[in-house]
Amino acid sequence: MTYGEVLDYLIEQSGMTRSEVARKAGMGRSQITDLISGRTKEPSLSRAKAIADALGVKIEDFITIMEKDC
Repeated sequence: MTYGEVLDYLIEQSGMTRSEVARKAGMGRSQITDLISGRTKEPSLSRAKAIADALGVKIEDFITIMEKDC
């Protein structure tokens, strides 16, 4: 799975909207959408941490899910 696919999955699992996650992470909704669609490949470490915090997960959770699908 790509970072965007994992992000989309975790947002869905959280029950939040993309807008809610973006707001909690201090980002715009379009930035989240760009990550999910692949227009932006991967966020900076600080953005990844903010997104993970907004979702209530650890950054390591993204990596674990990405590696499970490989």
